[in-house]
Parts: sequence; structure tokens; C-alpha cells
Amino acid sequence: MDESNRPAGAGLPAWQRAVLAPVLALAACGLAYRAVVRGSPPTFIVYAPPNPRPVVSYWPPEAKCDSDPWTGRLTRVDQHLLLLTVRGSPEERGMAHGMLVGSEIRGLVTGLRKHLCPVQDPKDETPPPNPQYDMDLPEGQDEELRQRYQERVSCARAMGAYLEPDVSAELKTCALAAEVDPDELLLAQLFGDINLAMGYSPYCSSFAAFGPATSGGKLILGRDFDYAGYGLEGGTPMVLQEIPAGAGAGRPFVTIGYAGIVNGWTAMNADGLCASNNTLFSGVDSMEGLSTCFMLRKIVERARTVEDGLEIIRKGPRARTTGMLVAGRNRAGEWDARFVEFDHASVAVIEPQEGIVLGTNTCRKLVTRAGTPAEIPSCARWRALNAHLLSRFGELSFDDLTENPVALEGVYMDINLHCALLDPAGQRFRLAVATGDGEPAATKPFRGFRIEAARVVEGP
Repeated sequence: MDESNRPAGAGLPAWQRAVLAPVLALAACGLAYRAVVRGSPPTFIVYAPPNPRPVVSYWPPEAKCDSDPWTGRLTRVDQHLLLLTVRGSPEERGMAHGMLVGSEIRGLVTGLRKHLCPVQDPKDETPPPNPQYDMDLPEGQDEELRQRYQERVSCARAMGAYLEPDVSAELKTCALAAEVDPDELLLAQLFGDINLAMGYSPYCSSFAAFGPATSGGKLILGRDFDYAGYGLEGGTPMVLQEIPAGAGAGRPFVTIGYAGIVNGWTAMNADGLCASNNTLFSGVDSMEGLSTCFMLRKIVERARTVEDGLEIIRKGPRARTTGMLVAGRNRAGEWDARFVEFDHASVAVIEPQEGIVLGTNTCRKLVTRAGTPAEIPSCARWRALNAHLLSRFGELSFDDLTENPVALEGVYMDINLHCALLDPAGQRFRLAVATGDGEPAATKPFRGFRIEAARVVEGP
């Protein structure tokens, strides 16, 4: 590493570490010790206090504890976060998902419909969440909006044709159990692609560090899901653990999304292989291909190594312009990562530099209509994150509570819906989610979680 690239003041002075030590000890025990507000992001991990009595329920309902036969296990961490484990065949997983969080799924579908088709249904007594839904529409516009909504549903069906059969079966059973229209639930899975076609764009940033860049060489991932919602307002953040069983079953994996979402935006499987997606722009786009988030799910469900994940992307068929972080073990058994830029027609791979790879929303290799890609992006978030990773080169550690790269000012956006730090070797992650008060997730206390064989549990 060129020392000239290391910003001055790398790390914390010894006296600051000594002062912070007792506070950090409390944090490690899971105690929240201060509030965090916009404009003053935490310089170290802030934990929310663990819920001493989380509400746990099972499907089928006759199951009352972990030792009973069950296909679904739900933990309500608090009103803003759910943990759901589903296991068994695609139909069993879908049924458990739909039965245990049916009301939340109905809220998601209703919110998405009201966003995409802002016409108040006379039979709907639910107050519209956005003043836009109350406005007087010009004569005939109601029908035009409904027609456009049906066109988006048709687009979802076209993309749904590229799903794996087991995923389709799981999704349809989930919709049946939750008593929602299967096409509308499918549309909810694809809202990012559909909204992008409407001009509503998610952004996001992500990084992977390993080898010489980290303490002990272990892999660390960070991800900011920066998005204004556009239909997610009615949803409930959820960590979904899938444990497939039966003929052709894939790898167990965990994905961070919302109740009713079976693909997600940040995912890790039992082998420690991870994937997260960023929006890129101006490439060759199509609805005839596997959607961004289902591509992410396919990687963690069907791949064991970084090379396997890259092959899934190359084979496609790909849909919209995307940046995909793929990180985990390579075929040599070593920690590795790539940031893959792709569109419907092409793929370009960003190699790690001395154990660091990261991406935001600027193409560095993929040639698009926007012109020549920039090897060093001008994006301020990319530069802020890169500078921090370089300043901590060789010292980055998931267990170091004195830093929080995804919550650094300048890295996340004010439309940030979740922030996650992942420890693939330890099957652990830290997560902060937006709570609906308009403040970014990065300004909220983080919760620590550990992935076990048949559940996700809270803990540092």
C-alpha cells in the first residue's frame, strides 16, 4: 500500500481509545448508551438494547417451541424489525412466510399499489399515506393510472418468467397464504426494477475488505441501502432466513428486506458467500431477464464460491444495469470479492486492489450510453468510503467497535433504509433499519445478530 494514499490521522489516538474503552464494553454487552441524530453519525458501533422478551411464534400453530416440528419461526424484535426463518419445500416455506406475516405482506402490497396507482378505491377505508392520493384528478386520469398500473403488473409477469421454478412456487404459495394477488406480490419483489423504469432510482454503496486490508485477513462487508421508499412505506423491515429442503434444494441463506420479500438487497449464505446490489445507469436495459434482486438471491442460494457467483451473472439472462458485490471464499478456499458491473448485454468485473473493492453508482468499467467509465469515480460517497478503508488499512475488524464504515458521514444518503456490516466467517451481522420517522437508518442504533442452523438470534 502506498503510504502517500493513507490520509493523515489514521486510526484513533491511544488516549481516545483509553477513554472510550469502558463505554465500548457496555456497547459490547448490547447496551445503548446514547442517541444518534442526523448530522451526527456514530463514530463507533451503537447498539440498541436487546429485547428481553421478544415475541416468538411458529407455523404450523400447533408448534410451540423449537423442538416441535415447524416450517416457520417468527421473532418480533420490535415494531420495526422481524426475524423469520422458513424451512422445507418451496411450498412449505411460502406458506409459513405468508401465514406468519400475512398482515405485514398485505400492508406492503397495499402501499405499493397506492404508490404505483394513486387512485383511492371507494371500498378502501384506509387513509391514504400520501397527500398525492387525495388530490383531484383530471377527468379520465383515474382510468389512465389504473391502465399504467396493469402495464406494470404485466411487466412483472414478463420478468417472473425468468424465475427458478422453486422460487415461483414459494412466491405463489406465500401470496395465497397472505391473501394477496400473486401478481401484485411478484410486482413487490420487482419494485426496484419497475420504479427505475419510472425514473425513481435506488442508489446504494457497498464494500468488501479482506486479506492485507483487514486484521487477521478475514472478510468484512458493508452495505448502505439508499432508497426513498416509493412503495415500501407500508412494509416492515425483516431478516429472512431460508433453509431449503428436498430435491434440488439450494444453500441456506439469510437476506435483509421486508416482510413478503423473498429476494432482498443484502444476503449471505451458509458458506459465507455474500451478495448486494447497487444501481448503475444508462446501460442496455430490458424486462426480459432475471431481475436484479432475484439475481442476488440466485447467487447466495445456488453458489458456493465467488467464481460460481460470477458465472451466474455471466450466464444471465440479465435485465437492468446493475452493480453487484459478490464476496466470500474463492475456489482456492481464500477470502475474495469482486464488484460486477452489468447490463442486459455486457459484464465488466472490478478486481480488488490489495484486498479492497467497493462500488456506488458510477460505472468504472462498463461502457454505457453515459460515455467512458471513470476508473476513479467522482462520487463523493465512493471517495469518502475509500478514504476510510485506506486510513484503516490492515486494521479493519468486525470486532472493532471503534469504527462503523457504513455510518460514516458522507457515505450514506439521507434516504438510507438499511445499513449492514457482515462477518461471513462468524456468520454474524450488524443491522440498522429506518423506522419511518424520516431519519436515515445509519443514524439509528445498530443491532447485532448471529446466524444459527435453524434461527437468527440477537446478540453482539
